[in-house]
Amino acid sequence: MADQHKPGETVKTSGIYKVVKEGGGAAEFEVTCVEGEHFPPTRSGKGAHYELVHGATHSHKHAELGSGDQ
Repeated sequence: MADQHKPGETVKTSGIYKVVKEGGGAAEFEVTCVEGEHFPPTRSGKGAHYELVHGATHSHKHAELGSGDQ
């Protein structure tokens, strides 16, 4: 089972997350969440959680990319 993150928790890994609603209902969907921000609340209320689909490094943190000081 994938790690589950609840709305309000701090995002530790930037990337694409699947929003899973407990008990069925509307289809799952994907969103981008950014490290250091919080997982947003969902309109469906309690029981929804986030699962990381694909992590990504911010461009300003990647070793192969400059900071713009050229």
